[in-house]
Amino acid sequence: MNSRKKLIAVAVIVAGALSYLLITGLVSYSMQNVAVSSVISNPQEYKNKGLQVSGTVVNGSINKTEENLTFNVKGSKDGAIMQVTYKGIVPDAFMEDASVILEGMYDMEHKNFVASKLMAKCPSRYEGMDVEEHNKAMADKNASI
Repeated sequence: MNSRKKLIAVAVIVAGALSYLLITGLVSYSMQNVAVSSVISNPQEYKNKGLQVSGTVVNGSINKTEENLTFNVKGSKDGAIMQVTYKGIVPDAFMEDASVILEGMYDMEHKNFVASKLMAKCPSRYEGMDVEEHNKAMADKNASI
């Protein structure tokens, strides 16, 4: 086999390996945006799939321990309620009645959403505040959690 054929064979093998890694990586890390009610009504459909869910934190549902944070989220469009467990850094804007976007997987055994990422939208009540007022309001909120 001459050197040109060897080079072509190596190029084909490398291209195939890179394509395989790219495709499997994208499939395993892709997030499917779904409604809370869909997850609750059809949990089997979302088994072992990355999900993105949005909603509002239910008042009185926040429970923070040393290990994790649990709370309920109400679907933005459907009003369905789902329990969420999160381990990680809690955003400053996270509070009761805040709009949140969650990424993670639904745990069918424990019937809750295990969030790997928690993003909170800053409530409109902070609009128009200067930086000092906003920082004081956020400090007061964090002291209550």
